[in-house]
Amino acid sequence: MLLYSIIILICSAITITLNIFLNPQFQDMPWLYAVLVLAFVVGAVLIDGVTALIIRKLPEKWFQNDKGIFKTSDAEMKFYRFLKVQKWKNHVPELGSFTGFHKNKVASPFDNEYIGRFILEARYGVAIHVWSVPASFLLILCDFGMYTGSSNIWLTIALPVAVINAILIVLPAFVLKFNLPRLIAIYNNNVILEKRKEEEQK
Repeated sequence: MLLYSIIILICSAITITLNIFLNPQFQDMPWLYAVLVLAFVVGAVLIDGVTALIIRKLPEKWFQNDKGIFKTSDAEMKFYRFLKVQKWKNHVPELGSFTGFHKNKVASPFDNEYIGRFILEARYGVAIHVWSVPASFLLILCDFGMYTGSSNIWLTIALPVAVINAILIVLPAFVLKFNLPRLIAIYNNNVILEKRKEEEQK
């Protein structure tokens, strides 16, 4: 979380500075750029939150199959290895505290009820983060002055905030999709071990 906070602060400072020196819209009130950046950052967080709430209300059965956005292809795995997800994944915020289930480590690898819940929560997380990316760009619509051609804030503030938010929000999806094949393999291996135990007991 610390890394994300630092990135947001640095990007916000750069956006404010560039607007103060390059955007003539509020040159007589340079402090207003800082207020607007803060407002759009808060707006991005709210959009992410609303998106998460909506998806969490969807039926669990929609997240039970290893298909579509929940399936990690070989090409994707190569991409994630190229990005070295394994090295930086622990620096990405894990917000399991909101659902009561943390996904930063596998605490009970031999408990398939736990692993099954882990897979389900990971798929919910993938959907939330993937859909939050396009939702981030709804921020642009909040610059009401652009509809009359009297404002360029949608371009100089809203768009940069949306882009940074989209990048930061998609990284956890990369981590979850990187981890899902391993979780599924653990689950399937537990099923095999359980069947062997049952056969030995007969």
